[in-house]
Amino acid sequence: MSMHPAYQQIIGMGKPVIPLLLRELEKKSGHWFWALKSISREDPVPQEYRGKVKEMTKAWLEWGKQRGYRW
Repeated sequence: MSMHPAYQQIIGMGKPVIPLLLRELEKKSGHWFWALKSISREDPVPQEYRGKVKEMTKAWLEWGKQRGYRW
């Protein structure tokens, strides 16, 4: 999925799409973790939460709030 051309185009849009990706995560409509990590160059998900979608989503949403993103 992360290598799909459309997914790669979204990553190519850069930081302006971060709020949109966070909104999609919050709506539970997609796995945008790879894109967020690629764009932000950060990964707020602790090792013990890897593979646990609910916890990964919480970590990313908290990360976005801490950085002032609004979605």
